Amino acid sequence: MKSKGKYIFIVQVTRQLSIDILNRFHEEGADIELVTGVVEVNYAPLNPNIKVKYFNKYNNTSLFKRTYTGLIFTFLSFFYVLFSSRNKELILITTPPFIVFLGSFFKRIRKQAYHLIIWDLYPDVLINFGLLKPSSWIIRRWQKMNANCFKKADNVFTLGIHLSSAIEKYTNEKPIIIPNWVNTDFVKPIQKQDNIFAKEHQLTDKLVVMYSGNLGLTHNIEAIVETAEYLKENNKIHFIIIGEGAKKVKITQMVNQKNLKNVTMLPYQDKEMLPYSLSSADVGVVTLSEGAETISVPSKTYYTLAAGSLVLALASKDSELGVLIENYNCGVVYENPKAQVLGTFLTELLENEERLKTYKENARKASFDYSPENAKKYYHYIYEKKH
Repeated sequence: MKSKGKYIFIVQVTRQLSIDILNRFHEEGADIELVTGVVEVNYAPLNPNIKVKYFNKYNNTSLFKRTYTGLIFTFLSFFYVLFSSRNKELILITTPPFIVFLGSFFKRIRKQAYHLIIWDLYPDVLINFGLLKPSSWIIRRWQKMNANCFKKADNVFTLGIHLSSAIEKYTNEKPIIIPNWVNTDFVKPIQKQDNIFAKEHQLTDKLVVMYSGNLGLTHNIEAIVETAEYLKENNKIHFIIIGEGAKKVKITQMVNQKNLKNVTMLPYQDKEMLPYSLSSADVGVVTLSEGAETISVPSKTYYTLAAGSLVLALASKDSELGVLIENYNCGVVYENPKAQVLGTFLTELLENEERLKTYKENARKASFDYSPENAKKYYHYIYEKKH
């Protein structure tokens, strides 16, 4: 049978969204191989017939390590592509951010087609977080390279309207918007009385507020701990913080120093436990740091929706996250969260079960608009529209 396209898919961290895209290409009859540092599976493994080339893992514990490991991966991927067939089209995801430039390089030297999936927009991230000035040489050079790279790509994909507008400044053309997704059969509401995670951590009679994800430097985890301190006398509300990252030590110290018995710190949960841990949350906290409003959409948002948890967003109301919450009425957004304000809101939820129930039901309904069917759209644009 004739191959329906030949592709090299490059991303340093292959999570479930990428796995879904890869599997879809394989199912459609495409010859697709993966270049990565690690494969992280949630609900569906990577098809074993897909060839995988492993290089170094991504280290996000500091800016230096992220840059160093990203550059090494890009360097190794460059030589892998160089010694591969020029007839294989490249599909490049922005982890690490430098990887996209392989596309424009190989397009120029041997007319190799490439497609970009921009889930994080650099150098805009660095500017918005104040790490580099817009007038700096490296930023101006990077922006010029972006414009050249994005314009020459066969397709540019991104997640939402805000990111689309930011990318359009480089290309003068609208990229293709394909929202992220979650498997709503894998993550779904589970009654606490039947939930092994909730029972293990004595949460069955609590209002559970959960943050599950990267404890990164730009994430406002402190607001969660300060709210827990404000509510420490209320034994009906419990906070769960799950994850790893640069702030793990700091947050653990804060919890211990304040002697907060209403906070449980846990490492990332195994994929078998993930559906139970997520669904034990009545309130799922999603943070989006100032400066990231137009250049990022937290993937944990969709898992929170699927679990049927109220989405408590620490973000701008104008962000992609804020717009989603408003459209579906599935949570609340606080731009400058104060412990007293958050604490009062959570206390009110205890007293108004119908309000909480409405938010949770709306969240679950919203999740059905973000299904793995979205993975099919990548194949449609990359192969089917071309042929």
